[in-house]
Formats: sequence, C-alpha cells, structure tokens
Amino acid sequence: MVAHGTIAFDTLTTSDQKKTGTEKSLDTSYLYNGSSKVWAYFKQASSTGGAEDSLNVSSITDDGAGDFDVNYTSLMANDDYATAQHSDAVGNNLMTNRTPVEGSSYSTSLLRFLHYENASLIDATAASVQIVGELA
Repeated sequence: MVAHGTIAFDTLTTSDQKKTGTEKSLDTSYLYNGSSKVWAYFKQASSTGGAEDSLNVSSITDDGAGDFDVNYTSLMANDDYATAQHSDAVGNNLMTNRTPVEGSSYSTSLLRFLHYENASLIDATAASVQIVGELA
C-alpha cells in the first residue's frame, strides 16, 4: 500500500454503543498534553532490575540500594514535567526524586529516585513511577 499523506483530527468520537449508546468525544490535545508520557512498574529488589511493564522506558538502572534511574526511550521536551511515584513499602517510607534533592533540575532523558524505609535507603520490593509532560 502506498502512503499518500497525513491524517489530522482534533476530536475523537465514539458512539459507545456497548455501554451507554451515547456519543462521547475527546479532544486530542488532552491525549497529547494530559496523558502519561513515561510510566513503569518494576521490582527493584528482583534479580532482573528491569520494568515488569512500562511505557517509554528504555531501561531502569540500579545505582545502589534504594537508588535507581528510569531512563526514557523518547526524550522529554524540557525539564519542566510532573512526577509521581509509589512503592509497596510498609511503615515509614519515602520515595523521592533524587535530582531536585541534590539541587539540580530534572533531566530530559532520565529521572533518578531514592527509596527510603525508616530513614534508610532500601530497594523497593515493587514500585511505580509516572511522568506527565511534553515529549521532544
């Protein structure tokens, strides 16, 4: 098949007949601007060290106990993006972005995280991260 151009649209519309039978629409700018650009679920304490499931993640680097990098497949447009992270730790735990703690800005190619339990760096049994922002 020969390609003859580009399809462009501003709104996606569905009749949603399976659930409600009512037409629904979504502005495509929401998909571009409001959805996660990077996310990963991984088990830092496992022997593989990689993501169990992910989007736009090329690898996860283990920098030591409780210290890891999430490396992006496609770069972010700038270092002004939002992050969210979570671990399955029990008790007093904290998962924080490493670069802002050290006083520097985020990177467009990776984000470093530290995982603490009871004030000590420790590998997370399972963790997840999400990044929302603009891709390059």
